[in-house]
Amino acid sequence: MRLVPVTIATTMLLACSLPAMAQGDMGFDLEVTLSEKAAAKLAAEKEGIVAFASYYGDPKRGAEKHADEIGQIDLTQQDEEVEISGSGGRAHISGAKVDTKRLDWLAGPAKVNVNIASARKSSSDNLLDCDFIDGALADVRKAPITLHCYLIEEEHPDTEMKP
Repeated sequence: MRLVPVTIATTMLLACSLPAMAQGDMGFDLEVTLSEKAAAKLAAEKEGIVAFASYYGDPKRGAEKHADEIGQIDLTQQDEEVEISGSGGRAHISGAKVDTKRLDWLAGPAKVNVNIASARKSSSDNLLDCDFIDGALADVRKAPITLHCYLIEEEHPDTEMKP
């Protein structure tokens, strides 16, 4: 008889954890690299780096009423912000802020946009010009995407949209 309450409690715990697991399925890794000048400036200023991730998609027929002003479904109420060391490195975007109920409103895949900026600890201005991510989440999750950053005032190649 004691097994029944334990079984029910275990089942309830598993059911309660499913939304958290579903949100975790929206995560991915990225790698931030810096030019020599950017690395030196951030180190001298004791500055950090922040990745901003937002998730979105195109509305399916009948869900257009949920679209934002540019006609897309916003899957997050607020960008996920992940702080990275000022020397660059790997960051994990968890997808924890994704409202998975909104996935039903999408026609096609969930998409993600990631921008990188300095953390604004030493200056109120962003110091970095970085590659960015804008595309299907499935493509971003295949392997960590490398985003390269330069100082804004540094002469450098055009930033790239990845993946």
